[in-house]
Amino acid sequence: MAVVIRNSIQEITLQLLQYIHVATAKSASCGVILAPCAHMNPKTLEQAKGLMSKNDTSLSVQLVYDDAIQVLCAVLEGGTLGGTHYASLVLKDFLQTQHLLQGQLRVSSFPESGKPTESAIAAFLQQAIQSKGNDADIHFFMTANAETSVLIADPDDLVREFIKIRLELKGYRVYEAKDGQEAYDVFVRLLPDLVITELNLPILDGYQLIRSIQRHDSNEGKVIVLTDNQLAGNRSRAYESGAADYVTKPLSISELEWKIKRLTGNH
Repeated sequence: MAVVIRNSIQEITLQLLQYIHVATAKSASCGVILAPCAHMNPKTLEQAKGLMSKNDTSLSVQLVYDDAIQVLCAVLEGGTLGGTHYASLVLKDFLQTQHLLQGQLRVSSFPESGKPTESAIAAFLQQAIQSKGNDADIHFFMTANAETSVLIADPDDLVREFIKIRLELKGYRVYEAKDGQEAYDVFVRLLPDLVITELNLPILDGYQLIRSIQRHDSNEGKVIVLTDNQLAGNRSRAYESGAADYVTKPLSISELEWKIKRLTGNH
């Protein structure tokens, strides 16, 4: 039965940890979805639970809502990361239809996403709380996701989203930019471990972005070019500007992942 509870962040953390441990003791995995939302009541919780259970009858769904921090927690016994991601799409659609969603959904699966410790679950919960007011995107949480950060600069929304999802599934922290100036501003502010950039960018093109990054931080500013532009002269120009590697579209995600690992040492 879905219930409305009022607990502190620490109490919610411990309750989620207990649910995860019980679930993983019964099955191989446990999926968790965190969604910042307001005005949840028992009836709405039951509706959301019924919808998610109907969507995948193989999962045992438990929903918990905390009124104080306004975060909905969904625990899916038997949920793999892929299955939990799919369930989060269903939950997101329901919450948006009811005008309840207030930020980004956070998705994880244990032990697939890492070891469920108290500190990891607390960080997971804090990410959901801090996402309030942001666009209603879905982000993956990995216990090691702070190890390597990647910035994707590409004007194509679909390309950015595809790479972001694949890399977040591997445990990377991913930032996005749709033009060269935005990408440079994000780089200066957050100093990601790696930048993946298209050459054909608005405002600052890829060559200008690479040179700007190298001027700012020549040691840490590792850049992989990912572009439709396959001319040998453009490849040479990219390397002369300071690019560390070059990948052409159509994208081979396996090749890109290997190059990221090689440059960041994230093996």
